[in-house]
Amino acid sequence: MLAVLLLGVLGWVIWSSGQRKEAFAARSLNQARSSAEAGNLPLASSELQRLIETYRGTDAATEAVITLNQVRLINGQAELAAVGLREFLAKKPPREFLAPAYGLLGTALENSKRPAEAAEAFTNASKSADVEYLKARYLIDAARAYLSAGKTKEAEAAYREVINRHPKSSGFTEARVRLAELTDGKM
Repeated sequence: MLAVLLLGVLGWVIWSSGQRKEAFAARSLNQARSSAEAGNLPLASSELQRLIETYRGTDAATEAVITLNQVRLINGQAELAAVGLREFLAKKPPREFLAPAYGLLGTALENSKRPAEAAEAFTNASKSADVEYLKARYLIDAARAYLSAGKTKEAEAAYREVINRHPKSSGFTEARVRLAELTDGKM
């Protein structure tokens, strides 16, 4: 009986410790975001890096990786953001973080003048997204990157996918207009 009681207490201590860690991590993430919103990007970057190391394994630390790379993009550090996001994606993060990570990676690669790789990242973001308008938005971003890479057929295919698979999305009209421009009105 005593062993069961001790096991129960130990389980509760471990559970409550995990809950406190997640709460502290969430508070740190909010502080870092406040610093970024106030325009103090170096402080935000420092706080985010500390959070990622200190609270590794929490949802807030995972969100901090994405936020840190957003800060890097704002600071013009697209290459560093691309490296950070590729490392993050290589660790197989939870599904809910895939679409934003791939989307940011696409933006980082586009800013680094690597449009073909950006298009691939945007396509992966679309595949990972759970919401129709995001799937369409990322496909439109992929099409733009494909065009920058000189891959017109792939751009057309991305626009057609938006038109055929996401007709209720806000990107539908843009995809139709862009496809008409590419095909001289022969859709």
